[in-house]
Amino acid sequence: MRLTSLRLTMCAPAELQAQCLRQWLLDQLRVHGEPLRWAITAAEPSAAGAGLQLQVEAVLIP
Repeated sequence: MRLTSLRLTMCAPAELQAQCLRQWLLDQLRVHGEPLRWAITAAEPSAAGAGLQLQVEAVLIP
């Protein structure tokens, strides 16, 4: 099995509710492969003030 490690910075929309964050993140990661494990390693308000800027580390199956 081949695995890929990835570090991404994502901007979550301001209107995204907390209970929808997990599914939104998984949808974003699936663009790069099937997420095996992932973690939010940093979260801060975006520079534009429209949501959260998230640092995400993931291991994917390409």
